Amino acid sequence: MADSSGKMQDVDQASRTAEKTQRPDGTEGGRTAVNLAVVSLASLLQLIIQFAITGVTASLYGSKAPADALYAALALPTFVTAVLSGSLSYILIPDLVAKFEADADGKAAWGLASFVGLVVSIAGIVAGIFLFGLAGPLVDYCYPNLKSPKTAYTCLEILSVQVFLTGLVSWTTAVHHSRQGFMWPALGGILGVTCSLLLVVFAGQRSVSVIAWAINLGSVVSVVVQLLPIAGKIAWPVADIANIAKLCRVFWPLILGTFYLRIEPVVDKLLADRLGDEGAVAHVNYSQRIMMALLTVGTSSLSLVVFPQLAKQFAAGGKIGFAKHFALALQRMWLIIVPIAIGVSCFALPIVRDLLERKQFTSEDTYVVGWLIVLSMGMFVGASLGELLARAFYVMEDTLTPTLVGAIALTIGFAFRFALIDSWGIWAIAAGVSVYFLLSAAVMLWMLRRKVGTGVLEGSFRQVRDAVIASLVACGVCAGVYATKIGTTWLAGPIGGIAYWVVLMLLKNEAALQIRHEIASRLRR
Repeated sequence: MADSSGKMQDVDQASRTAEKTQRPDGTEGGRTAVNLAVVSLASLLQLIIQFAITGVTASLYGSKAPADALYAALALPTFVTAVLSGSLSYILIPDLVAKFEADADGKAAWGLASFVGLVVSIAGIVAGIFLFGLAGPLVDYCYPNLKSPKTAYTCLEILSVQVFLTGLVSWTTAVHHSRQGFMWPALGGILGVTCSLLLVVFAGQRSVSVIAWAINLGSVVSVVVQLLPIAGKIAWPVADIANIAKLCRVFWPLILGTFYLRIEPVVDKLLADRLGDEGAVAHVNYSQRIMMALLTVGTSSLSLVVFPQLAKQFAAGGKIGFAKHFALALQRMWLIIVPIAIGVSCFALPIVRDLLERKQFTSEDTYVVGWLIVLSMGMFVGASLGELLARAFYVMEDTLTPTLVGAIALTIGFAFRFALIDSWGIWAIAAGVSVYFLLSAAVMLWMLRRKVGTGVLEGSFRQVRDAVIASLVACGVCAGVYATKIGTTWLAGPIGGIAYWVVLMLLKNEAALQIRHEIASRLRR
């Protein structure tokens, strides 16, 4: 009887916790909506500026040899950074959230955060020195067919410091997010890419290495902006043995798995270089940058905001409260994934034309990059779902499951690419990316449903159905805009977005109405 009563109390507590997540007025659901609005707006501004940088780079260098050299070099420090610090927030945030909640002055939390920051900094410095010293041999080994290898050497030497800088960005972001602080990381990202853009514009058509220096400048600005608000609170690095053991236990599967999983962009560029066609590496990079931009402005914002809330819900209400909060997040994610996937797939060529086609970036480049985006759309859908699903497992301190699933799916994706690269050419790279991400997301969703219960999928079918209907109507509206003489992506996109949300309102979509209510209630305050 006592056990039964305890379970009933747990269910009741979880129900009350879940109710809080769905109220817009000052509770967790409202906070999530406001944080999501802040992060999404900042991501949108950052995306616009990043597109401007990509547009300037494309107009200056197109898909010529210097662009191949830059993007081939950039892939290496990006990979090392992802291995060392890319998963830092997944591990650090749940532990810091618990410590900040339990300790009013946060002394233990700041000690742990400082310890992790010190480790990340040392690892970044060592890895950066390694990349700088071996820049030439690494480029020669990875990209034997580059037309401008010396340019790639120079770019890699410049970008080697990215491992240290991006590690600091990841660390400061994790600390801010664990305290429900989303403003400073958002501001740091915006100011960072703005400074990068200014340097690229004022430098003009010089060596492509200017782009590498601009990337470094943006990272430095982002680190400074995020570090200033917490600089006075950084404590002497302290972590007890139990904390270190716990972090290592959770972190080692991610380190090993990430080493394999994050090598994918490097392999894609290796395969593009293997084709021997000038511009192949640049084409793959342009398509990947657009896909990553879509992830950043859309679903990644939702995952970032929801992650601390999922950790809190799991700690307070167990699996029941967690499942309800996850279901709510998944419903909102469908409303973002579906229109972007359908809309961008339908209008990929005019989107690339309007964003990049000028000067050195030709109509032939537009055709290749546009179709690479269409074939890569499975990456957007799978990565969007996969990011949220992986965070759900991380909240439950299960890093092994998503790592193993991702590794197996990536192996299948690699096999697909290597088997078809000679016959399909560059298209095999994009198709293989889609296979990997879709397979990984599907398996993780099935496993989470088995682990937590069917509640994680509550309301998903209705959201997908409504989103598809609204997206098709919006695409029809966009087609009409593109058909006019003034029809461009900058006009068709906003009009299509408005049409999409109007149709959702007419369908009385519950999640869309709730988002509108939450935003309206905040604006009235």
